Amino acid sequence: MNKEKILRWSVPVAILLIIWLMPTPTGLKPEAWHMFAIFAATIAGILAAPIPSGALMFVGLAIAYFTKTLSLNDVLKGFSSGTVWMIFSAYVLSLGFVQSGLGKRIAYKTLSLFGGSSLGVAYSLGLADLIMAPAMPSVTARSGGIILPVAKSINQVLGSQPGPTGRKIGDFLVMTCFQFTPITGAMFMTGMAANPLCATLAKDGLGVELSWGGWLLAAVVPAMICFTLLPLLTYKFMNPELKRTPEAKIMGRNELRKMGNMSRQEILVSIGFIIALIGWGTCLITGLNANAIGLGLVAFLFVTNAVQWKDVLNDKAAWDTVVWFGSIISLATGLTKLGFVKWMSLGFASSLGGLDWISTFIILGFAYIYLHYVFATASGHVAAMYVPFASVAIAAGAPAPMVAICFAIFSNFMWGITEYAGGPGPIYFGQGYFERPRFYKINFCIVTFCVLVVFSTGMLWWKIIGLY
Repeated sequence: MNKEKILRWSVPVAILLIIWLMPTPTGLKPEAWHMFAIFAATIAGILAAPIPSGALMFVGLAIAYFTKTLSLNDVLKGFSSGTVWMIFSAYVLSLGFVQSGLGKRIAYKTLSLFGGSSLGVAYSLGLADLIMAPAMPSVTARSGGIILPVAKSINQVLGSQPGPTGRKIGDFLVMTCFQFTPITGAMFMTGMAANPLCATLAKDGLGVELSWGGWLLAAVVPAMICFTLLPLLTYKFMNPELKRTPEAKIMGRNELRKMGNMSRQEILVSIGFIIALIGWGTCLITGLNANAIGLGLVAFLFVTNAVQWKDVLNDKAAWDTVVWFGSIISLATGLTKLGFVKWMSLGFASSLGGLDWISTFIILGFAYIYLHYVFATASGHVAAMYVPFASVAIAAGAPAPMVAICFAIFSNFMWGITEYAGGPGPIYFGQGYFERPRFYKINFCIVTFCVLVVFSTGMLWWKIIGLY
C-alpha cells in the first residue's frame, strides 16, 4: 500500500476511532453514538476515496454489523427499498435514450425549432434537457453525454472556442447548459440520482410522503421560473457577441436529416417513457406503486428488446448506484432508528432559539446549499445533511411537507456551485471556457439567485397547493 493510499485510509479510520472513543453525549445511547461514528467515517471515506464509494459502503455495513451497532436485518434493509429499484429502472430507461439516439434526436429537434438566436439556442438545449430529465437520473449522462456535445458542435460551427472567441457564444452556452441541469433535475423525483434518496429520507426521517406526482406538483412552479429566468441571467452576465444564430438552426435540421426516421428502438423507448410518465404522474389516482411502475417499465424494455440485458450488465453506474443507495439508506435509517437524528436536531434547534420559523428555515436553506463546497457528491451531502437540517426547520415550526420538498430542490441546485460538486461539473469546466475564479463567481451568483426564487415563489405556490 503506497503512502497516498495510507493517507486516504487514515482519514476515515481516524474519524471513526475519535468519535467512537469519545464519551457518549447525554441523551444518547452508546449504539446511537457509535452509529454516528460509522456514518461520519463512511462519509469521510467517500470524500477521501481510499477505494471506490460502492466498495466503501460494504465496509461501513460490515462494521455496523460486527460491532453489533445494527442487526443484520437493519444492515440489509436498504437493499429492499423500492426507491433503490426505482432509480435503477430509470437508469435502464436512460440507457435506452443514449443507445437509441433518442436523446440526441430530441436535442437536435428543439435546436431546429428554436435555435435562430443565442437565447433560442440556450432555451432549445434547456428544453431538450427538461424533456429527458424524468427518464435520465444520471445528470452526467444527460447533460455531459448528450447536451454538452450538441452545445460543443454549435460552438464549433459558430467559431466560438475557449479563449477570446468564447465571448461569441461559447461562454454563454456552456454556463447556461451547466446550470440548466440542476433545475431540470429538481423538477422530477427521477431527475437526479439522489432525489429518490431525498424521498426515502423524507418518509423515514421526517414522516413526509413524497410521491412522484406530488414532487412534480410542488417543484414545477419554482423550478420553471428558475428555468425561464436562467438564460436571461447568464445572457446578462456574459452578453454573447452573436445575437442571431441561423447556422445553429440549420445544423439542427441537417443532423436530424442525417439521423433519418426514428428507429424501432427509439419508438419503443419513447413508448416506454410515455407510459412511465403517465403511470408515475397518476399514482395518486390509480393507486399504483411508483416503484412497481418502474419495474414494469424495465420489463417492457427488456421484452421488446429496446434495451439489452447485457448492456445493463455493462452499465457500471447503474449497479454502483444500487449498491451505494442501498447501503446509505441502511446507514441513514440506522441513525434515525437509534435516535441520533432526533437528538442532533434538538441540539441544532436550541442553538437557533429565539428565531421565528421562517428565519430559521431560510438560514438553514442557505447553509445547506453553501455547505456543498466541502462535498464532491450530491448523494453524500443528502445522506449526511438532509434529515438533520430539515428536522431543525420543522422543529422550529416550519411545515414538514414544505421543508421536505424545498430541501429536495436544493439538493439539486447545490451541485451547480463548483466544478467538483457533481458529475457534469468536471466535464463542463474541462472545456476550458472558464478560469476557476470566474467560474466560481458566476456559479455562486446563479445558484444564490435560484435559491431566492425558490424561497419567494415556492413558499407562495406551496401555500396555494396546501403544503402548509
